[in-house]
Amino acid sequence: MTDKSKRLFGPLIVLTCTLLAACTSNESGMGSRVIQELDVHLREVLLLGGDESASAEYLFGNPRYIVTDAQGRIYVADQAVMNIRVYDDSGRYIRTLGGRGQGPMEFQSFRGLAINQRQELIALDRTNGRITRFSTEGQLLSTDPRQRWASAVIRPFRDGYLFLSHQTGEPGEIDHLFRVYGAGFEQPTVAFGSTDQIADPYNKIETSELTAGPGSFIFTEGSLWYAPSLYEGKLYLYTETGGQWALTSTIDGLVEKRAYTEVKNPVIYENADLVISYAGIEKGARVHNTSLGLFRLQDDRIVHFAIIEFGGQRNFGVEVFDRDGQLVGYGAIEKVPLTAKGIANLFLEVVWKDELDRFYVIDRTDHPVIRVVELEIRPTGMTLD
Repeated sequence: MTDKSKRLFGPLIVLTCTLLAACTSNESGMGSRVIQELDVHLREVLLLGGDESASAEYLFGNPRYIVTDAQGRIYVADQAVMNIRVYDDSGRYIRTLGGRGQGPMEFQSFRGLAINQRQELIALDRTNGRITRFSTEGQLLSTDPRQRWASAVIRPFRDGYLFLSHQTGEPGEIDHLFRVYGAGFEQPTVAFGSTDQIADPYNKIETSELTAGPGSFIFTEGSLWYAPSLYEGKLYLYTETGGQWALTSTIDGLVEKRAYTEVKNPVIYENADLVISYAGIEKGARVHNTSLGLFRLQDDRIVHFAIIEFGGQRNFGVEVFDRDGQLVGYGAIEKVPLTAKGIANLFLEVVWKDELDRFYVIDRTDHPVIRVVELEIRPTGMTLD
């Protein structure tokens, strides 16, 4: 572990975060708003993968997805070795599910992971074209064929599942972000959330990024909040009426800035954060603002982890919203100065929150580790104007 990682996530160290906040004018017509300065404290309660001399069961190559079940067991899908490792709530290794291949209980590409209402594990494998369902004790329960999808966020929804996934539709088909499936993953019963409202359908950077990382969502009473991965200071609120969902409003975050800037002759990590290639064309972008996850706390506050660029640096921090969708504060956790070419690399991903409000962070700063942290948020009594 580097000295920098120790400062951010030391097991006995509480991190006091520098606040960046503002008194701003809300352009949606709701009048002025006061955004609090926050101290955000992260306390590491568990570290997986931190001992490089440990056995292979405790080391990760490319952890991609993490979920937990009602017993607190932790499931980690590792793209490098194509298996799912299971740990108890104290980090003790229990078992490994699957491996690389095309046979039963084998995987070739993880594209989503979930625990359903019956406490079964659901794993999406795009290359093998199927969804595999396990018991939490490791038994194979079923495999359901699926022909196409991109990376997906899956959550239990009523008697089935709600998928967030940007996938290219057939000619003339409306491209939706959200689809509701039954327990057997039959054809979706409801589809909503036009991608045209989120991304320019003719912009390859926006559509490619939406496919690679569609963002995150949470449920509140009668509503669904959505945060796209390219973040321009807007969260999207969908509500249900008569079984149909529709975008009804947007929620203002801290930033009011374009999420990215296109660059010529892109070289990733030198002058571009992402590079895409298609039809012999290469495009790149400097990404200024990125959503890292939207979560609902037990006290109904909404926290949004995001990388936000301002003041010549990129800031990994937390926006905090009340249950009515008002931004009440922001605290920065880590600040990285921009290089002369406008790049600043941050290697943290917030991928899961369990029922105890513990957050699961994949840290790729050195070798990949998983940090389980508790989040404490306190106002400082100050604002920035």
